[in-house]
Amino acid sequence: MTTIRLLEASYGDSILVSHSSETGRANLLIDGGPAKTFGVGPGGRRPGPLCKALNEIKERGEHVDLVILTHIDSDHIRGLIKAFKTEGYLSTHAKRVWLNASSNISAYLNQPEIPENSIPFSTGESPETSVSDGQTFEQALTNLNCWGREVIVAGQVITEGPFKFTILSPSRKNLEKLHCIWPDESLSAETSGEANDYHFSLNDLLENDSFTEDSTPANGSSIAFILEVEGKKFLFLADAYASTVVDVLAELGYTKENKLVVDFVKVSHHGSHFNTSVDMLEFIECRSYLISTDGTRHGHPHKRTLARILNAHPENVIYFNYKNAFDGILLDGEVEAYESRLRYLAGGIQI
Repeated sequence: MTTIRLLEASYGDSILVSHSSETGRANLLIDGGPAKTFGVGPGGRRPGPLCKALNEIKERGEHVDLVILTHIDSDHIRGLIKAFKTEGYLSTHAKRVWLNASSNISAYLNQPEIPENSIPFSTGESPETSVSDGQTFEQALTNLNCWGREVIVAGQVITEGPFKFTILSPSRKNLEKLHCIWPDESLSAETSGEANDYHFSLNDLLENDSFTEDSTPANGSSIAFILEVEGKKFLFLADAYASTVVDVLAELGYTKENKLVVDFVKVSHHGSHFNTSVDMLEFIECRSYLISTDGTRHGHPHKRTLARILNAHPENVIYFNYKNAFDGILLDGEVEAYESRLRYLAGGIQI
């Protein structure tokens, strides 16, 4: 049995995939959300969803066999940093870590390192506290001996225990483009950003649709992949660029006629319309889409993204990890036709 849990990571991502078999249970953790995903309240002293999930793993006498940090944005990394800094958690229970650190990307491209891109080993939500510890996350992982410094790049096929990964992002082209000083995006993650588009109808959004792609460097570095376990396939897109996913799927032999068939898709970038294109959806055969967000940042999920997914096939259903994340999205005339296709994902998925 495989279980997928989209933890309540506010406006970020933190996903726990567990697989049980006769030989035991393997745990895969994808991202850690913002800091409050691990600890909430003053000083983060009360356990958040990630802390509670790790407590369950510890109580069963298990480990986190692989931790994947898809990219360095605060809504993906800061919960992980807290989980590594807090004694008795990932520092002792994480066996392996995937992280495309800037220094490793530089070595992969045979280019000089960019020290400004080092990840501060900080738990603070504020950028003003980001250098307070004087140690980088890369140094901390090296000291823990759980990070192999390998670069995860599109086209690779990697097996870790029962999990098989086909990497779709980042491509070498992405990494070459991203060999620069990455802008600090922590401020953008702390603000509400653009307004939502819920006042438009689904039909209007489709009739006047045009795709403008995300161009933020950190999102372009996202580790996205096809995950296979015992005959089931899942597509985890982190915050990846749609064009990168399409290009690599095409290289792997998929077309709009020979689609990638998967059981679930974790939608890119919390449902942003800059990361899910009609072109990409035409390469995928799937009926169940997952969006991780509480709806408090950047107008996510964008209704235009939902329109694209719902229009791709009449049986497509979109699941959210927050009950109120899709409140107010449907107009009065849309509720009867579409409300059954927007659902709250209580607990996890077991297949």
